Amino acid sequence: MIQTTKRFWAVICLAALTLIGCESGVDPNNPPVMVLDCYELNVDGGGGNIPIYYGITNPVKGAKPTVTTGAEWITPTEITDGKIMLAIAASDQNESRMGVVTINYTGMEKALKVYVLQDKQLLNSFSFSVSDVTYKSCTVQYKPKDKMRPYMANIIDSEYFKQTGITDGAQFVANEMESYLSLAQRNNMTLEELMDRVSPQLIYSGDATREFVGMQPGATYTIYSYGVEFHGNSYTMTTPLHTYIVDIPMPTMYDVSFNISATMSNGAATISVTPENWNGYYAIQIAPEDNILYIPQGENLNEYAIKSIASSFYSNARSAMKSGYSAEQYLKANCYSGYKSINMQLTSGKKYMIFVFAVESKNGEVPVMRSMPVIKYI
Repeated sequence: MIQTTKRFWAVICLAALTLIGCESGVDPNNPPVMVLDCYELNVDGGGGNIPIYYGITNPVKGAKPTVTTGAEWITPTEITDGKIMLAIAASDQNESRMGVVTINYTGMEKALKVYVLQDKQLLNSFSFSVSDVTYKSCTVQYKPKDKMRPYMANIIDSEYFKQTGITDGAQFVANEMESYLSLAQRNNMTLEELMDRVSPQLIYSGDATREFVGMQPGATYTIYSYGVEFHGNSYTMTTPLHTYIVDIPMPTMYDVSFNISATMSNGAATISVTPENWNGYYAIQIAPEDNILYIPQGENLNEYAIKSIASSFYSNARSAMKSGYSAEQYLKANCYSGYKSINMQLTSGKKYMIFVFAVESKNGEVPVMRSMPVIKYI
C-alpha cells in the first residue's frame, strides 16, 4: 500500500523524541515542536487504514493532536500517544486524487500538513468463489467491486493457454473478441447486438452466479472476468483480465476388472475381453509404442497417464455428440458390453498397449471413464 522500510526508522527516532520534555504548560520560549514520520502518503486505489507516527519536544501535559481534513474520503479514526490513524476510502474515481490532512497541537506555532496521494480506483477488482465442484460441473460466484460496470464472466479449459502460448490478458481478450465478432458476422449482427442476445449468459453487472456443466473430468479450468464497454463491432477492455484456477476431479472409480487375452500373428491381432462385476459399457483402446498414451512395460500407471486416457476418450465422445450423436448412439457404436472378441490389423514387429475401462453416461451427458484402466501388452 505504501512504503514502510524508511518509515520504520523514523518511528524509532520519533518514539525517542517524544520523551524529551514533559511540561505542564506552554513555555513561550520553548513551544512544542511536532515531527512526523512522513509528510506525503502514496496510497493505492484500494485505500485502507494507515498510521502516521509523530514525536513532540516540549509536550504539553494531557494534550493530543487535533486532525482535520477537507477530503471526505480521508477520516481520522484514532489519535494516541505517538500515532494518528487515517482511514482512506477505496477510490471510485477514474483519476488519481489528492487530499490534505492538517495536524495541530496545543501551543504549536504552525500546523503541519500531510498530503495524501491516492491512485485511481482499482480496476482488477473481481473476486471469485467456487463451490459445488463435481467431476462434471462447478458453481462460480462473481463479485465485482464496481456493481455498475458490465463485465464478461466465463470459463475456459486451461489447455487453451498451453496450446496457444498466450500469456498476455489483452491478447487473450482480443482473440476472444475476434471469435465473437466472426460469429456475429455469420448471423448478420453487430458484435454489440450478439452480446446483448447472450447476456446474461456471458455479460453481467453486479454480483452473479454461474453454474458450469459438461466439464471434462480431471481437467484444469481458468475462470475469468474483465470489464467491457461495447462500440458496435468491438468492445473495450475496461479492466485487466482477472483469473482463478479450478481443478475438476476425476469421478469416483467403480471397482471393475477385466480379463484380457491377446494374440498376434502376421499383423493380425485378436483381442478378447471379459468384464467382471460390470454389466455396462466399456472401452477398448490400443496405443502403439510411439503414441503419447503408451506406457512402457514395467512403469506404473500414474495420475497423469490416467487423466490422459480419460481425456482422450472424453474428447472423442464429446466431438461425436457435437456432430449429432446421442450418448447412447456413441456408446453402441464405439464401446462394448459383455464378452467381446475383436480382430484388427496391426503393424508386425511393433509393441502395443491395450487398455480397457468401464464407461458411463448419466442423463444423456458425454460418457466418462468410470474404472481404472486394465492394461495388456502385445
